[in-house]
Amino acid sequence: MSGAAKLLHQLRDVLAQRGLDGFYLTRADKYQGEEVQPADEYLAYLTGFTGSAGTGLVLADRAALFTDSRYGLQIVRQTDKNLYETFDSANKNLAQWMAEIPAKGKVRLGYDSWTVTVSGLERLPKKLGAAEAEWVACAASPMNDIWPDRPAASKADIFRIEDEISGRSAGDKLASAAAEIKKSGCNFSLITAPDGVNWLANLRGRDLVYTPFHLCFGLLDIAGSLTLIGSAADEKQTGYTTLSWAELASYLSRHKGAKIACDPASLPVAMHEMLITAGLEPVLRPEPVLAQKAIKNTKEIDGFYEAHLRDGIALCHFWYWLENSAHDARLGEADIADKLSEFRRADKRYICDSFATITGFRGNGAIVHYRAIKGQDSQLNGAGVLLIDSGAHYQMGTTDITRTFFFGPPDAMPDKAAIGHASAVLAAHIELARARFPKGTTGAQLDAICRAPLWAKGLDFGHGTGHGVGHILSVHEGPVSISKRCHLAVEAGMILSNEPGYYVEEHYGIRHENLVLARAASDGFMMFETLTCFPFDVRLIDAGQLSFEQTAWLNGYHRRVYEHLSPHLAPGLAAWLKGKCAPL
Repeated sequence: MSGAAKLLHQLRDVLAQRGLDGFYLTRADKYQGEEVQPADEYLAYLTGFTGSAGTGLVLADRAALFTDSRYGLQIVRQTDKNLYETFDSANKNLAQWMAEIPAKGKVRLGYDSWTVTVSGLERLPKKLGAAEAEWVACAASPMNDIWPDRPAASKADIFRIEDEISGRSAGDKLASAAAEIKKSGCNFSLITAPDGVNWLANLRGRDLVYTPFHLCFGLLDIAGSLTLIGSAADEKQTGYTTLSWAELASYLSRHKGAKIACDPASLPVAMHEMLITAGLEPVLRPEPVLAQKAIKNTKEIDGFYEAHLRDGIALCHFWYWLENSAHDARLGEADIADKLSEFRRADKRYICDSFATITGFRGNGAIVHYRAIKGQDSQLNGAGVLLIDSGAHYQMGTTDITRTFFFGPPDAMPDKAAIGHASAVLAAHIELARARFPKGTTGAQLDAICRAPLWAKGLDFGHGTGHGVGHILSVHEGPVSISKRCHLAVEAGMILSNEPGYYVEEHYGIRHENLVLARAASDGFMMFETLTCFPFDVRLIDAGQLSFEQTAWLNGYHRRVYEHLSPHLAPGLAAWLKGKCAPL
């Protein structure tokens, strides 16, 4: 019996002992973020799947896993098809799979009540075949019984974001949020999204590898006093009152009868039950802080400008090294990712990478969120398309950039198919970058503008066109995105990614990504300003496939990149960059 099969067998034994017919497993922790600590990687431990989005249902004789299009190829590679059925949830979701199970009567399905939110519980299917599904809250995951060496939760440093960087004092933010609570008729607001708490308090932390969060919930009262819940730090470190999880129930009971505003999208079921047990009255509504922080102020925007300048300098050193030193070194994809991080770390104001760098050579580039693991990755031998999606947090802002390079010996040339696809994707990227659109335009409408040049050629991609980006917070930030499913309006001050792509399984992946700032234009219209400051690899671009306007945009962009970066580069590197930014 394989290790994965043994774990699955052990979990089924535990479920049977608890009187459960199945267990719903998510990749989330209590904080519902994209990144989790090793101690909360339950899905990866059980199944081997390491993607950042995934759910599963384990029954007595069947098990299924669900992810999105970014991880469709990855989930197949990482899991045992004899143990798990795997699906892109756009093609078959949990409810559809459960409807096909031959079951009758009533079944008891468990879930971890700290990792499933109130909204998430409402969405869970009510039927397993013809059987009624009773969802049973588990205060402690059954997975703990089969994970004897589960890592301990980590505790890391906390640091403050100065007002000069945040553009607004914590006191001002807290007073404004407290006024919103009072207006709603509540006594408290329980903020269960750590990015909202960190933004309000002008705090950050290193509890995670790539996301500079201090992991905690926040309890804010109508006087503007903030208490950090679950904080591993004390008042001296944070500047705020702190409560451990062990102290929380007793503290809440002192406020019996109080109304407390909560966001059901991030409120764990277990936390909701604790509030009710303590005698508080939860008032469910979207958390207003999350929408407020998505609109960046002038100081935050200035920080993004500087962060992208610093990032562009690091990327120039990296690309020069890639062209001149990497080919003969026989490096793997993971080595390339490490080298890029090394160049970024040379900047004294670098904090950390903003996510695990995606370095996909040839066919691995077609795995949208591929992660190279040293020893299991591909070697960069010969010539081919190299997709690198990376980013960093600096002390003033956050970056996220994807470039598709042609990698190979000096005399090698990319094939025509790759050039055609890369040119089509760049045309799509440019159409969004240069779009003017009326106020009130939604992410879904902008998504269609970007895809139109690809659709005209019979091409498309499965992921969204763009996501919001936090200010030294999560690199993927809501509530607005540029995607088919987003019907919220893009507003001035929002920073989003522009990243169309095209993927040929087993051959290559193409993606061109910059970050853009939404700005007011004139007469009720808006536009995007591109923040990312680094050239595209024009060896993969056929100018004949771009319109006159698209070519002019690209030449203008490259001219600005050279003007901004060249004063910060040594003469030899500046001359190399001039060649990369030469007009088509």
